[in-house]
Parts: sequence; structure tokens; C-alpha cells
Amino acid sequence: YPMNALANDQAGRLAALLSGHSELGSITAALFTGQKGPERTVVSSAGLITDRAVIRSSAPDILLTNYKMLDQMLLRESDTRIWEQSAHSLQYLVLDEFHTYDGAQGTDVSMLLRRLGLALKSYWSDGDPRVTDADRARPLGRITPVATSATLGDQGDPSAMLDFAETVFGEPFDATAAVTESR
Repeated sequence: YPMNALANDQAGRLAALLSGHSELGSITAALFTGQKGPERTVVSSAGLITDRAVIRSSAPDILLTNYKMLDQMLLRESDTRIWEQSAHSLQYLVLDEFHTYDGAQGTDVSMLLRRLGLALKSYWSDGDPRVTDADRARPLGRITPVATSATLGDQGDPSAMLDFAETVFGEPFDATAAVTESR
């Protein structure tokens, strides 16, 4: 439930943003969770794309999901086209509420992200000029990982946060990677 609640809240905000600004009209965005609801084939003020056949036939620019559904999507043959289409275009992977990914759940998510990286890399061809050796060596390939948290504080020292992000995403982050705020 909490995972779907967060995704649903973000989907509502994203649908309002995309449908409320004509200059964003070409951006496709979908919500792919285990929750049933109205099936939408286009982004509108009513919500994001939820029709799985549409999502599978044309991977959206933005896909909101949760780690449980991502796990299912990586296992199901019917979802492989999403990864094939996204192998070179997927640029960012955002984990919201990053502070919740600790302990066993953090380990599960960390391994899940590595499986995502392997799935995407399986569609890279040898000698493709878009892919470097460094891309191939990174767990997530060409994807830039992003983590957000309103409660994972740095107490003036972001090293603990950055170490945690390195553990989950499998790559180092320097001090400039932490963006903080003060109230």
C-alpha cells in the first residue's frame, strides 16, 4: 500500500503538470503498479497512461513504478520489450523516499537495480559507439541514479549519505553529488 500511495500521488502531480502545459504535451508518462484502476492510453488531467499494452508497445518517457513491480517486470517475458526499447534511452532512475531502502529491503533493491542494469545491457550490441567500456562496467550502465529523501539528513557531513547511495547503486559518489537544503 505505501508504495502504491506514493506512486499514485506522484502520478497525479505529473499528470497535472504534463496536461497543464502544452509545451510538455509530447512527453509520455505511465504508471505501472499492481493496483487496478481505470485503463488510460494517453496522459490527461485524469491521469497517466496505465494500459499495459500501450506501455509495452511504446515505452514511455517516464515510468512510475515501485520496486515490487519492477521485479515482476524484469521477470515477465511480456515486459521485455520495455527494456529493449529503453536500453539506450533510459537516462535516470529515481528512488524516492531513499531513507526507506535500508537493511534487507536495501539489499533487495540494490540487487534489483543490478538486474535492471543487466537487462538493459543485454540489448547493447558489441561495437555500439553509444556505449563505452565505462558504461559496460557500471552496474546501471548509462543510467544516472538519483535518490531523494526528506529525512535522510547529512548533519553537515554528506559522507554517510553518499556511502549509503554507493552501496545501493553500486558506484561511487563524490561530495558534489549531495544536494541538501536548510530550513
